[in-house]
Amino acid sequence: MASPSPSAERSSGPRAERGMHHITRIDIAPTDRYPRRHSTHGWQVRARRSGERLTKFFADAKHGGRDGAMEAAIVYRDRLLAMLPEPAATPRKAWSNTGVVGLSVREKTAGADAKLYVHLNWIASDGTRKASSYSVEKWGLRRALWNGCLRLYKEKTDAGAPVEEPHVMFARSQEPFQQLIDAEIAREQAAEAAEPKAAAPTHHERRTEANLDAFESVEAKLAREEEAIRKIESALFK
Repeated sequence: MASPSPSAERSSGPRAERGMHHITRIDIAPTDRYPRRHSTHGWQVRARRSGERLTKFFADAKHGGRDGAMEAAIVYRDRLLAMLPEPAATPRKAWSNTGVVGLSVREKTAGADAKLYVHLNWIASDGTRKASSYSVEKWGLRRALWNGCLRLYKEKTDAGAPVEEPHVMFARSQEPFQQLIDAEIAREQAAEAAEPKAAAPTHHERRTEANLDAFESVEAKLAREEEAIRKIESALFK
């Protein structure tokens, strides 16, 4: 269950009385460092029943502003919960709104603003609980989820705990936020299409690279493979 938005908790009147459970405030805006970050402002409704995750986003711009979007989210939430069966009495092992144990998308309050983070936690080899997070404002939601899955995989592997492959966790973690992620991918593709294309490597450059591969040490090849992975990630998650 999503925690109430800090900004929503300050509201008064009928809306506050009706509660903001299952509803999270999302505010993402461009910054000086990331001027191309698309502004996203609205309310996300999330519910889960029998392993099925249901989610819907209500943008301020489509509902006459913040209050209109919140009202639409509340109405939708109430109708949705009235149609769903009561949740199972068995408690879940760990709170997560991504479908991946130990990985969740949460709001953190910084001053008057509430910002989204991908939060992860795990048990280290010495038995202590550890935690970390990745800013959605900095990385974008998809890349922040990917970073979280990679970190969770590494930490659980180091601790000798069972863990799924990163790409499996990543695919599952995107499902509850598919609307936001689809919009994010569309913006990335539009930005990439607007940029000038890099020239393809010449035949001589390809042969030179192949010759270098033949004489590289094992350590150098591993380093080159890691660099290739970083380049792929950069292309996927600009």
